[in-house]
Amino acid sequence: MTHTSPTVSSRSFVSLAVGGLAFIAGGVLHPGDSGTGTKTEQLHEMLVDPSWYPAHALLLLATVGFAAGALALHRDGTGGSGVVSVATRIASVVGVVAVIGMAIHLLEALNADAIADGHANLFAQVQVVNETVIDAAWGLAFAALAVAGGLTRAIGYPVTAALGGVGGGAFALASATIAFTDRFDPLFPVSALLGTWAIWIGVARNRAGVPERAKTSAGR
Repeated sequence: MTHTSPTVSSRSFVSLAVGGLAFIAGGVLHPGDSGTGTKTEQLHEMLVDPSWYPAHALLLLATVGFAAGALALHRDGTGGSGVVSVATRIASVVGVVAVIGMAIHLLEALNADAIADGHANLFAQVQVVNETVIDAAWGLAFAALAVAGGLTRAIGYPVTAALGGVGGGAFALASATIAFTDRFDPLFPVSALLGTWAIWIGVARNRAGVPERAKTSAGR
């Protein structure tokens, strides 16, 4: 049996916990819109809100935490060569891309004046792709990791699989459709379950600084 490094596993779990906390906090602070007007006008309302920068700074920290956690899990061989390993590898790649995407998204407020007339410019159009593709892929990647890890008990349990799967799926669906319809916007608060998954995994699995698989192995 492959034994994980306590140092690497501890780092991955702490990163996930920090990412989860930042994800929830960023979601709470995220500015809303009036729900009226075109999507570009609604976007402008959010961009000029003072909470845009602090909310997205936290969300950037969240993507960094999730990416760092996934990379550390991938490096320490969590899940062996099975489905968890594949899910971890995918989450690592998507997680790094999402960090870049969120950094660009944070700076979108600089484009507020340019779209004040209600017409989207090139930067706003790029941001649509950023949200509908990259953010949606990020939610799906970590939902898959949570489900695979929980059901196999390599990272969590079935209950954590449900939390991460529902939270990540909700974030993916809301992000993929946000530029076209308000119908799925209520799913964004539900995505806090993904943050809860990350905190649970980070805290519970790192309680004594011992990887979960090492604990299981020692108990046999």
